Amino acid sequence: MQTLFRAIDRLMRLDEVVASLALFGLFVVAIANVFMRYLFSSPLAWSEEILQLLMVWATFLGASALVRRNEHVLIGLLGDKLPPRLAQWNTRVFNIVIVMLCALAMLFWGLELLPFSRFRSTPMLQIPYTWIHVAIPISAVLMLYHALVRLITNDRDVSQPTAEIDAPTFSKE
Repeated sequence: MQTLFRAIDRLMRLDEVVASLALFGLFVVAIANVFMRYLFSSPLAWSEEILQLLMVWATFLGASALVRRNEHVLIGLLGDKLPPRLAQWNTRVFNIVIVMLCALAMLFWGLELLPFSRFRSTPMLQIPYTWIHVAIPISAVLMLYHALVRLITNDRDVSQPTAEIDAPTFSKE
């Protein structure tokens, strides 16, 4: 079972790659627009639409990647005050169950939004809003998968190898 999760996890790392590429594209388009606006007094008319699309994809796929890496927002105030055994269950409830409930809500409302997105498109490039809004249910499905894996594997990180690798030590000479 652990081997299956590792194989699927390699495929699921695409959320991080696509989010990083979207963030890089966001940076390039924004810099190009600033360059065109202030050097040539001719801003890129289509840049706002592309920036909107890239921002939505980077945000939602980035959130999915954070859930996979267990680096999402977690309120640890209560967990610090509880005994270790209760703190573990507190972390599991808030770290996994709440993420799954939020992802289910995202999936439901994201799928509710998609039929309305078909009839709208961006003014300049005529990109259907479906291409922008489909990031919500895709991200929700990925979050559900990552949270479910974490729940099944008892909150161990399945993407990490089982053997630990020591960090190199440097001596002062």
